[in-house]
Order: sequence, then C-alpha cells, then structure tokens
Amino acid sequence: MRILLLVHQYLPEHRAGTEVYTHSLARDLAARHEVLVYCHDSRLDGTHTRYQEEVYDGVHVRRVAAWLGDAHPGALLTFRNDYRNPEIESDCAHLLDTWRPDIVHVQHLKQLSAGILQHCAARGIPVVMTLHDYWALCPNGQFVRPNRRICQGTLARLECGWCAADRLGQPLLAAAAPAMLPLFWARDRYLRRQLAHVARFVAPSEFLRGRYLSAGYLDERILQLENGLDLGRLSAARGPRGPYRAQYAYIGSLAWQKGVHVLVQAFRRLGDVGARLRIWGSPRAFPAYVEQLRRDSAGCPWISLEGEIDSERVGEALAWADYMIVPSLWWENSPVTIREAYAAGVPVIASALGALLEKVPQDVGGLLFEPASAESLCAILQRTHSDTQLLQRLRASLPPVQGIDAHARILEEVYERVRVER
Repeated sequence: MRILLLVHQYLPEHRAGTEVYTHSLARDLAARHEVLVYCHDSRLDGTHTRYQEEVYDGVHVRRVAAWLGDAHPGALLTFRNDYRNPEIESDCAHLLDTWRPDIVHVQHLKQLSAGILQHCAARGIPVVMTLHDYWALCPNGQFVRPNRRICQGTLARLECGWCAADRLGQPLLAAAAPAMLPLFWARDRYLRRQLAHVARFVAPSEFLRGRYLSAGYLDERILQLENGLDLGRLSAARGPRGPYRAQYAYIGSLAWQKGVHVLVQAFRRLGDVGARLRIWGSPRAFPAYVEQLRRDSAGCPWISLEGEIDSERVGEALAWADYMIVPSLWWENSPVTIREAYAAGVPVIASALGALLEKVPQDVGGLLFEPASAESLCAILQRTHSDTQLLQRLRASLPPVQGIDAHARILEEVYERVRVER
C-alpha cells in the first residue's frame, strides 16, 4: 500500500508531539508499505529552494517552502495561506498524480492547504485525518485568547479578530475586529467544505472528540483512538539517585499556555526541602517567556532549565524523574509526554483541565491540581514529598501504553475499511 502522510512541520527542526508521533508512525508503516511524508519547511526560502526531497531517519520526506512567492506575504495572505495555499495545493496535487497513493493520512494541514482534500476526493483517494488539536474549529488551534483565558465561544467570530490582532503583533487592529468577520466566516465555510471529504477522523481523546461533535461533525466518522508510542526510545535504565529526596521533570514547549511559570512559582513556594525540578524545552520559540522563567527561578538552585532535549534522549530524563508534571492552562488533547512518562514508569501530576482529566485519573495514573494555581500544585508537591509510599502506589497503578506497532496495525485496518467504502 502507498501511504502519504501530510503534516504541517516535521523533524528535525520541529520536535513537538505531533511531529514525533508522525515520524514514529511513518517508520513503523514503512516496514510494510511505501510511505512518503509531505510537509512544509520554513527553512526553505521559496525562491531559490522551493522543494527538497530526502530520506530522514529511514523515512522518505518531501519538504515544500511555506511560501512560494517571490516576496514575503502580507497579513491578509498570511492568514489565508494558513489554511488555503494555492501553490502548495498545486504541488501536492501533482504529487497525487505522479506518486499515486492508496491512502492519505492527514496529521495537520496548518500552512499546507485544506484544498488538498478535494484533490484526493477527485482522484478517488480515501482520506483519514488525525485531530491533534482544534485547528479546524479555532484559527489559533488552541481555544486560548490574548488575555490568557480559554475561549468558551465567540460572538459570530468577533473575538477571533482580537486574537488575530494580538498574533500579528498589531494591537491597534483589534478595533477593526468587526471588519475581519468575513475572513473568519470564509475560513469556516471553506474548512467544513473540505473536511467533508475525510472518510474517517481519529481523535486521541474523548474530550477533543466531544468538541468536534458539538461543532457538528458526524459521530460515525470520528474514531476515538489514542496515539501510539515508540517504546524503544524510552529504554534508559534508572541510575543511582542524587541527594534529592524527590525528583520532578517537565518536558515540552516553553510557552505560557503550557503553564511552566505556574510550575516554577509552585517550586519557589515549596522551598528548598530536598526536591529538584528540571525543565526541558527549547528556549528559541518564546525567548521573552523563557527569560521570565529564568528570572522567576533565580535564587532557587533546586530549579534548573536544561534546554531542549532530543526525542531520542527523553528516556534518560524520565529515568531520572520520580514524577512528570504537566501544568497546562489550555485544553490539551493528548500530550505525548504523559504516555512517555507512563511507559517509563513515571506517574504524572497534571492540571485538572481538558483531556488531562481522562489521561491522568486521580490517584491512578497520577495526581491532579487546580489549573493555574501555584498554591494547589504546591500542596500536591508537598504530598508527594512527604508521603514516601505514594510513589510506589502510583507506579503500581499506571495505565498501559499502546506501542506504535500495535497502533499502526489498527490504523491499517482503518485504511483498508475506508478503501473498501470508497
């Protein structure tokens, strides 16, 4: 079977959960099928180097420049190209004709083009799409507003204009939010029209599935299936313990919606009691936020920012940790770090929000605290630090984790089913 995987960005430049999962899936499928990953790449300038084909870690990849014009697009084209890019759409349509996949599995279409889906339909190629976030429902993909609150809904998309002004770094544009409404309405109509060509959606969490159902997507098309995990990356053995009584890790993006500042504040409140926090994450995406974290952790030698960690070395970090902490402030879908922690025998402490409520059952896979509350998290930390038997109890009850091989076999059945339906 020829399988085309579409993803907005890819390794090695981007190492978030979607990219790591896509690569793990591609590698496993490539052992039995012909697999090609198609992604956009911001490192290509779009003028001299528009496309690049390579084999990355055993996976065939076609990278396309995020912008194929001769000049950088303005704000209007940047907004449109986020979901409807004619140049990339044309290139991918050509690929459909020349490579002729049997199935297209979409991981993310941001900065590619949802119009690719209609080209698949015109050629009789069935499409499966994994929903990694809320991008089809929310232009920023996360349902968070500039005031750092979760967006519970909008008045005919009026508030989306405020978000757009903030993301463009032009706060004065917020006053023009009513004039932006047709842009968001056009985006909604276009995406719904294109997503109608998807034969089956895959939602890694019941929470995210529920958000799409409430938005009008059909129940029978949305399969709830947790993402598989490459367990081979997590085989590091536990080394000898240091002088700390309890060791905690954060692994992920250093962005405010991830709540890392809440984590730092909680450890400042906890004080020097023999606990250690190590934070792994790239400082490049949001340098101002990382600088804030450095200031907040100054004078606290039990808190350290370790920089970015390669996905192949996550097992080493987890072998060090007693607990993984996920202090998110937005509706997470299915953070890969939670399943990595479980697979490595590490309980999780998470904010009681979104899909984290189902991914971290209280006193089973770990512990929950009140979102955005450093005081609530500190109370949990005090409990884990003082109750010497708690860690073993939680480790004994960790949920099982599905490996990428078993997960890929399930997807292969889905692929065959939708091909028969087509």
